[in-house]
Amino acid sequence: MTAESMLPAEKVTLVAGLLAERVRQYDATRDRRAAFAYTYYRLTTTLATGLDAGDPVFNDPPWVAELCETLASAYFSAMDGIDAWLAERPGGSAGSADEVRPGDLPDSIPQPWRDVFAASSVRRSYTLEDVLFSMMAHISYDLPEALRRMATSTGDRGRIADFHRMNHVLASCIDAVQDDLSSRYIRGLGSLDRLFTRSDELLTNYGIRVARGLAWFNCDRLLDPHATEEASRSIGRSTAALISEIRSPGDWKLRAGLWILRRVIPERRHWPDPIDGPMI
Repeated sequence: MTAESMLPAEKVTLVAGLLAERVRQYDATRDRRAAFAYTYYRLTTTLATGLDAGDPVFNDPPWVAELCETLASAYFSAMDGIDAWLAERPGGSAGSADEVRPGDLPDSIPQPWRDVFAASSVRRSYTLEDVLFSMMAHISYDLPEALRRMATSTGDRGRIADFHRMNHVLASCIDAVQDDLSSRYIRGLGSLDRLFTRSDELLTNYGIRVARGLAWFNCDRLLDPHATEEASRSIGRSTAALISEIRSPGDWKLRAGLWILRRVIPERRHWPDPIDGPMI
C-alpha cells in the first residue's frame, strides 16, 4: 500500500507505530526521552482512533493526517540528530551520557530540543519535567513551524476549525495519559513530581488547548514578513524560558526550597518491563 492510497486514520496510525518504536528503543536503553515519546504515542493513537471512528467529524481529514505527519517528522528529525551526536560520544546512549549543556549539541538540532536534552541530563531531573519540557518544545516550536510549512506549500490557512477539533481530541485524553505515564515511569506517588513542575498547566486539558492555540497564532506571525524574525526568535527561546522558570524561579525562597527538595526527594524513575507493562 502506497502512502497516497492510505486513509488519513491509517497514516496517523503509522505515525503512532513509529513513535512506539521510539518508546521501545528508549525504554531498552533507559533513555530519559522515553516518557515524552510514550506521551506522544498515546496522544497520536487517540487521534488515529478519532479519525477512524469519525468522531469528531473533520472537514478535511487528509489535512489532519498531513499535519500529524509533518509535526512528527520534525520530532523524529530532532531525535535522530541527538542520536547521531550521542553515537560519537563515549557510551553511545542517553542513558550513559554525562550532564551536557545546550551548546554541546550541534546547531543542526533545533535550539529548543537542545535545551530539553540538556535539561534532562542533569542529576535530579524528574519524569514530569522531561515530559513538560519536551511538550513545550514540540508545541511552541515544532507545531508553528509545521503549520507554516504546510501553509507555505498550499497557500491555504483555512483549517482552523479542524485544528480546533484536533485540540479537543488531544486535550480530552491528557488526564488519562498522565495517569498511565505515572504508573509506567514514576515509582511511588506521581504527585511528588508535580512539586518540580509548578507550571504544569501545559499538561492539562486547558493547557493543551491554550498552547496549541498560541502555536496557530505564532504561525501567523511566522508567515508575516514583518513579524517573521521576531516570531522565530520568540519560539526558539520559549522552551529555555520555561526550563529556567521551573529550575530557577525568580523568588529566592522558592528557589532555595526547590534546591533542598531536589536533594531530599529521589528521582523515583521506573522503567517498565514485560511483567509490569502496559507494554507497547
